[in-house]
Amino acid sequence: MVDEDAPPTKKLTQEELQKSVDRLTRPHRREWELKPVIEKRTITQEQLEKHIKHLYDDSLARRQMEREEVARQMQADIQKNSILTTTQIDADEEEKMVNRLYEQSTARKERNFMELYARTTTLHKEGERKLAPAEQEKLVQHLYKEGMQRERDKHIALYEKFVLNRRAQAVRTQAYESEI
Repeated sequence: MVDEDAPPTKKLTQEELQKSVDRLTRPHRREWELKPVIEKRTITQEQLEKHIKHLYDDSLARRQMEREEVARQMQADIQKNSILTTTQIDADEEEKMVNRLYEQSTARKERNFMELYARTTTLHKEGERKLAPAEQEKLVQHLYKEGMQRERDKHIALYEKFVLNRRAQAVRTQAYESEI
């Protein structure tokens, strides 16, 4: 059974067949042209040691010198800003200083404790405020009822804008079509 709608099969000539066979049996590898290989460079042991010294030892020495310079600068600043005079403090003055520092630190701790205690215990008492019934009604009126009225007005405006305008347009188009 031969289908009449099918296109006729193409028959290859001997020359076309040979071209197809050559094309299909040819190797698919692409030939690459390689650049010439560069000769390997060798360095002597002396040159290698010189490179290592330059890269490693010299950088460590440079960092050490930078650290010493920074330490010298810091020491000079400390000596410049410090008071180098020495004063003798007798035992009585030393005791007065210690007592004064101790009393100041205990007073500061006590004051901080009292402030924290007052803040934690009176925080809730200050925040609680009872509203009178008239104030509460006024607040409800303002927050709830006026908000509901705003939403209602918004819905009415949208209804008028989109629904009623379309109905009016539909009535106008029907009237126009009936005139024609």
